[in-house]
Amino acid sequence: MRYLSQTIHKTAVVLILLAGFSLPLQAEDASSTRTARSISYAEKVELDESARAAELDIADADVQPALLTEGFRPESAPSALVVENTTYHYGGDIIVFDASTTLISDFDGDGFYHRFSVAIDADTVYSTSWVHADLYLSYEGGPWNYYASSDDFHIHGDSESDIYVVETELAEGFPPGYYDIRIELFDGETGDLLHIYGPYDDDSLSALPLEDSVYDDEYFITGVTTEVIVAGHGGLGFILLTVMSLAGLLRKVKLR
Repeated sequence: MRYLSQTIHKTAVVLILLAGFSLPLQAEDASSTRTARSISYAEKVELDESARAAELDIADADVQPALLTEGFRPESAPSALVVENTTYHYGGDIIVFDASTTLISDFDGDGFYHRFSVAIDADTVYSTSWVHADLYLSYEGGPWNYYASSDDFHIHGDSESDIYVVETELAEGFPPGYYDIRIELFDGETGDLLHIYGPYDDDSLSALPLEDSVYDDEYFITGVTTEVIVAGHGGLGFILLTVMSLAGLLRKVKLR
């Protein structure tokens, strides 16, 4: 009987240790990514709200590593960056001339939005140029985090009719706060970086009140009480159920 008691005790200890190792790993995995959905379109197309919302709903979710919030963001090079390659010499020949932002959806009415758009007005000294943009977010002055790319689009001289829009829905991994935006403009054919445009160039790219759709929910409550439910097949639920059963059996053995 003593041997049986010792065996049950050792087995329970091993299972408890396994359960202890499993819990932190699951918590880490759940909080180690951020997700956003984006669409891009020419402003002159004038898609209505329902059409844009429908496109966002079916857009692929872009899953990235956890948002970087600690540290500083290095602001590299002057705004008009010069890039050389075998085909062109860009000396400010293709630039972001202007940008604007629009805050779109705030479900819980707290002033922080989970959906927004950035309109990019790029100019070129050529009759036409083929470009695309990468966009970054900085959480309250922290490091830059990539969040979206536009499709390739044509720009025509200094025309105002070629404005291109990137609309984004922050799904999860973006806490409430004030975010800055940086636009990086690239050559659509060679991929060369042409121009960087950000909050120091344009106030509309500075201090946007944003949060993800998890926070932007009228039913979201901070400080939620967590309960453990032992159910399902296998996995951690099975381990906890087994530990509880062994603990009860061990108590009966001792009582005898």
